[in-house]
Amino acid sequence: MSNLVLQYLADNPRLYTEVGSKQGNLIILDRCLAGCGFYGPYVNLPRGRYYASVRFATGGRLEGCGVIDVCSGNVAQIVISAPFDLGKLIRGVKEIGIAFDLPLAVTQCQVRLQCAAGVSARIECLVIEFRDLATPAIEAAVGDGLGDRAVAAPFVRGSLIRQVKRLLHHPLAETRWRVKATLARKLPKRVEAILARELSGRVEAILASELSHHIEDAVDRALATKQARFYRPNDIVAGSTDGEYMVASNALARDFLHPEFQRFCRIVNEPVRLHRKLWEWAFIYERLRKMGVLRPGTHGLVFGVGTEPLPAVFASLGAHITATDAPVGQNWVSSSNPSDHRNRLFHPDKIDRESFVDRVAFEYCDMNDIPSHLINYDFCWSSCSFEHLGSIEQGIDFVISSVERSLKIGGVACHTTELNLSSNDETIETGGTVIYRKKDLERLCRMLEERGHWVEPLRIEPGTLPPDYFVDVPPYLSDPHLKLLIESYVATSVGIVARRGR
Repeated sequence: MSNLVLQYLADNPRLYTEVGSKQGNLIILDRCLAGCGFYGPYVNLPRGRYYASVRFATGGRLEGCGVIDVCSGNVAQIVISAPFDLGKLIRGVKEIGIAFDLPLAVTQCQVRLQCAAGVSARIECLVIEFRDLATPAIEAAVGDGLGDRAVAAPFVRGSLIRQVKRLLHHPLAETRWRVKATLARKLPKRVEAILARELSGRVEAILASELSHHIEDAVDRALATKQARFYRPNDIVAGSTDGEYMVASNALARDFLHPEFQRFCRIVNEPVRLHRKLWEWAFIYERLRKMGVLRPGTHGLVFGVGTEPLPAVFASLGAHITATDAPVGQNWVSSSNPSDHRNRLFHPDKIDRESFVDRVAFEYCDMNDIPSHLINYDFCWSSCSFEHLGSIEQGIDFVISSVERSLKIGGVACHTTELNLSSNDETIETGGTVIYRKKDLERLCRMLEERGHWVEPLRIEPGTLPPDYFVDVPPYLSDPHLKLLIESYVATSVGIVARRGR
């Protein structure tokens, strides 16, 4: 084993959290919601054997369970995963780890803690050990996977790490704070320069060729003075744009300024933010509302539900909902008890418990093989799920099956997915996440029509507001996030609507 290891302290800019918070030199999870409690560091690694460990600070609770995994690439292709239960750690042990092999070199490697609801921990650092690489090979091949040179790989001598661990676990470890201070001094101090370069990389992702020269010049001046900012429409201007709403099939900034979108955000109790997932929920709600199926007594079916709020919203309108998600073993959040999943869909701000229990059911469903009993629904939907079924063709087969097997005649299907805005030829056709080209979706629409179903015309528009030309790059922002970079392709959300005809 090499004497070099990678040690990312919790305040390193390449470590992130979705459901926790960075406080000082720790990442804090405090009975968090279900989600990614920790991820990073987006590092390029050569082929070899590794061991990654997430280490926790002393003090505070260690409780909750989930999955630790290693993934690579923009689409986060999982290399290996394993469950963890912090409540079952042996007394004195303050870390969890996972060994993994890389048969080929990978880019943007991440270690993630996918947490179930209720996890509590104080994350101190991530350590990646090289099990079979010599020091020269490591120094030559390991590098920052985001490519902006903002953060150098934080190499530390493995012998030093082992000495520190022995010291910290020693009964007389009062000097622990001195050791932490010594390690902290090894981190880069140029925080301002790091943030400036990260910001520059994001602004350069704007499709500048579509902007006016005036805006390009303004961006250049802002970058030159390190004063770049990106204004995101919010509650101050929400509801300020009149005219048609959700007329395009893809996510556009103008819809976020419409009064109807502001009204939808109040229904789901979400702040107005430029995020395509919020657009997808609004698109599904708007299309099903216009089709007249969101009313008392109707029955709806959702695929790949996750924790989205729409089942509770639709049930509050009187509809009966069957919520489904991947079977146990295909989804890290799955458990042996379907009621656990149903409980995660309950939102007391949207519906009372008695009505929710009466109107919302949950079961497992393989979207590549929809069970024969899930039939005769008035409507069905999915939010960015069918691009994860393995291939372009498997996703197309699912959409057709959802219409012909799950709906009654006259029933409505509404599905959102990824749209490739970079090419109508090259794309990702197989794998954990595929990206549909415009021609793939046009072919799907033709197939549905040829089989006797009505399909809403596919209307793809470029948008006219500055946020329409912002492309989010890994690690992704929560706002603005209408377009994103997946590998070498710019993608956004798009919706397909069909009504069963026969």
